[in-house]
Amino acid sequence: MSRRSLGYVPALDGLRALSVCAVIAYHAGATFIPGGFLGVEIFFVISGFLITTLMLEERISKGRVSLRGFWLRRFRRLMPALLTMLTVTLVAVTFVWTDAAPEFRRDVIPSLFYVSNWWQIFGVDVPYFGTGSLPVLRHLWSLAVEEQWYLLWPLVFVACIGRKNVRRFPLGITAAVLSLIVMILTAFAFVLDDEARTNLLYLGTHTRSSGILAGAALALLWSPREHQSRAHRVANFAMTIFALGALTLIGFLMATTHVEDEALYRGGLAATSIATVVLIMAVIRRSPGLVGEALSLPLLVAIGKR
Repeated sequence: MSRRSLGYVPALDGLRALSVCAVIAYHAGATFIPGGFLGVEIFFVISGFLITTLMLEERISKGRVSLRGFWLRRFRRLMPALLTMLTVTLVAVTFVWTDAAPEFRRDVIPSLFYVSNWWQIFGVDVPYFGTGSLPVLRHLWSLAVEEQWYLLWPLVFVACIGRKNVRRFPLGITAAVLSLIVMILTAFAFVLDDEARTNLLYLGTHTRSSGILAGAALALLWSPREHQSRAHRVANFAMTIFALGALTLIGFLMATTHVEDEALYRGGLAATSIATVVLIMAVIRRSPGLVGEALSLPLLVAIGKR
């Protein structure tokens, strides 16, 4: 059975909007959502899914994936926004938040070259969660993780299934298994009251790859059907129930989880990734259901596109 094109799915922008709003609320100090940082994990899963889907569709339409074209598109999409943000921040720390200027000068180069996460792990004395840690640019760690993913994953993709006639499912199974292994190893690696270890687990590209790999695995294994039989209508209803459960779970975790909680590393991040996979599975179906319609509200979609 051939894979049909995903096309534009407004609900994915809506889901992205919820994740971004949660992260902003967390960094703004909102007490009602101490786990708003989990929005980053949602974003990772969406990113892994969409980027892999784009490469799959390019492989189908053109017979191969152009690495040069992929990296140029990522550069054009990300670099202008990053340079604008750094320029505005430079002006701000020069004339307004002058106390933050030393930290900005220290952290701007790692941020510019998308290694902010490793810089915060090995180059900054104060942990990510500590007071005064990267007050201006610390949020760029997640962008660094994504950019490192954009650099490495296309190489793996092209090496394994770059040609149109190569089956994608073995790579999908491998990505799913690797995601599960990372989740399990992260749980075992957590040590209570060890700030350096927690810093590494939260910021490391390897430890945060589980969500991205989960999204990539979904893209590789997903094979939608065109027709809508009665069995598929039942499946749509079931997916709506699962999606509501996933959304409830994410909301509960965001409302109750703190960034240094043991439960976050022993299953919280993994649960968020899996719940996000369920949500994506629900909204990309031909009949996205109640959750898909809710996530497709114009305001959410507009925010998610930004």
